[in-house]
Amino acid sequence: MLLWPGRTDYATSVSVTPRTKEELLRLIRAAQGEIKADLIITNANLINVYSGEIIDKMEIGVIDGRICYVGAKASHAQGPHTEILDARGLFLAPGFIDAHTHIGHFCRPFEYLQAYLARGTTALMASCDELGSVFGDKGLKWFLEELRPHPLRAFALVSMCAPQDPLVCNARGFSQGAVAAALDAPEVLGLGEVVSWLRLTQGDAEILERVAAAQARGKIIHGHTAGARDTKLAAVAAAGVSSCHEPIRAEDAVERLRLGYWVMLREGTIRQDLAATVKPFVEQQLSTQRLILVTDSMAPDDVAEYGHMDYVVRRAIRMGLMPVQAIQAVTLNPASYAGLEQEIGGIAPGRWADLVLFEDLQEIRVHSTMIGGKVLARAGKNMFFGSPSSLPEEAMRSMQLEPKVTPAQFRVPCGERAVNARVMRFLNQTITLEEVVRMQPQDESLHADPSADLLKVAVFDRHDRSGRVALGFVQGFGARVGAVGTTVNLDENTLLVAGARDEDMALCANALIDCGGGVAVVEDGTILEKQDFPVGGLFCLDPWQEVGKRLARLHRLLREKGSPFTKPIFALAFLTFVTLPALRITDRGLVRVKERKIVPLWDEL
Repeated sequence: MLLWPGRTDYATSVSVTPRTKEELLRLIRAAQGEIKADLIITNANLINVYSGEIIDKMEIGVIDGRICYVGAKASHAQGPHTEILDARGLFLAPGFIDAHTHIGHFCRPFEYLQAYLARGTTALMASCDELGSVFGDKGLKWFLEELRPHPLRAFALVSMCAPQDPLVCNARGFSQGAVAAALDAPEVLGLGEVVSWLRLTQGDAEILERVAAAQARGKIIHGHTAGARDTKLAAVAAAGVSSCHEPIRAEDAVERLRLGYWVMLREGTIRQDLAATVKPFVEQQLSTQRLILVTDSMAPDDVAEYGHMDYVVRRAIRMGLMPVQAIQAVTLNPASYAGLEQEIGGIAPGRWADLVLFEDLQEIRVHSTMIGGKVLARAGKNMFFGSPSSLPEEAMRSMQLEPKVTPAQFRVPCGERAVNARVMRFLNQTITLEEVVRMQPQDESLHADPSADLLKVAVFDRHDRSGRVALGFVQGFGARVGAVGTTVNLDENTLLVAGARDEDMALCANALIDCGGGVAVVEDGTILEKQDFPVGGLFCLDPWQEVGKRLARLHRLLREKGSPFTKPIFALAFLTFVTLPALRITDRGLVRVKERKIVPLWDEL
């Protein structure tokens, strides 16, 4: 079955490509009934995102995967072979769009598309951060190839985090030529979030060149302006960054809206910001014309429990947005921002027939999802069973590390005198503070102190066979285990191990190196839980449902061991994220974020 009649290349189908004269003529003739529609949807309670209305008993005609008619009666377009879909009792909306997300950790990107489809999502915009940070130019190529076989309209953004900051990071980077070539691809909408906005405002030549390349092609640039205010926020906007998904307070959303940003409010796995940020749109009735709701990632265990964009819309409605406003914020608004409003985002002639039918205007219970006029999911079950492209062998077990890590590699020598050590203390699951902790050495080295919730942290260089290991301490993780290790971390995606016992940390490191990467929990010489991510240490190839169950089990174990975080693995994953406050760690050492520099574990007196 072809999802778009006459087309088998999904990459061409998702792109904004000029329609031929023949295609235009068929749409014109079908709209007038001169040729007959492939599909007519009847009795729909239509969510009209253009007018802001809900219109009863509307009929929609579809030909060649596109809408040719919207009105009260489509009988003129009905022929002997026209399929009729009776939507009586259902609401019909444009397919949902996640305008800012990440789909490169835990599951392969193709599996995320499978997970989201049954939840009413028909399009998304995702950065290639994960594969790019590990494999550079090759990772960008593989990411695009991974998206193409799936009918969900997955648009890409060229990652700006490879590396996030070359002064302190060791992730693989993109060549300027690869970035320019990717921006020429029709399915690439522009640049992914400029997380290191300090580099931009300081006139970093590499970032400026990429921003100029995107603007020269009329492409968009996503922002990540956490911590930017007033002059800094204005400077980022002046450079052409046009959106931001980082508001965490009502005033953050308002300031960005007033400066012309498209304001993206998050409600996903990593951050749940809607309760605070949606208030100005509800209480002050600020314009929602440039409001976009996004997930910024939705992990497979959360999709299974909560949903995807249907969940985000439901949450927004519960927090006071009018249902049509919430739906506009996941359909027309993101499509308009991305320059796709003539293709997707609304139910109107000429647009793709990407639609979601749901049963309740408050709970958004998805009945079925359609892409290109074909029902591809119904009652929570996918009806698309295609296969992803094959990943190359070099993507597997790619860490340049040998499973020969010893406990001695975690030793922190310091002599006999006590020191005032810099410690990363969790303020919450994503933000750290720089604390100074007086530490007394034993055997002329510093040790973890589980009684004070003080764990040792080690970050390995995975790329260059240098043998480099950076050591530090973290406080506030809470879980009383010998070691926890992960190769999934932002945006280094290298081997990180935290723990209380050097022997358990070595066992954890070797187990993850041996399987090519993943997440593991170790206690007293026993591996309690382990999930393998052999593709770059980033994800596995299993179905998303299985991955979600294992992730939920890992998080549950760490909570049972005392971690206060809902998603403890994510707390560790953020320790390497060098663009959020305040003290972080990469394989080059401790990073003081605001100063963009490596600092010692302690200062010599």
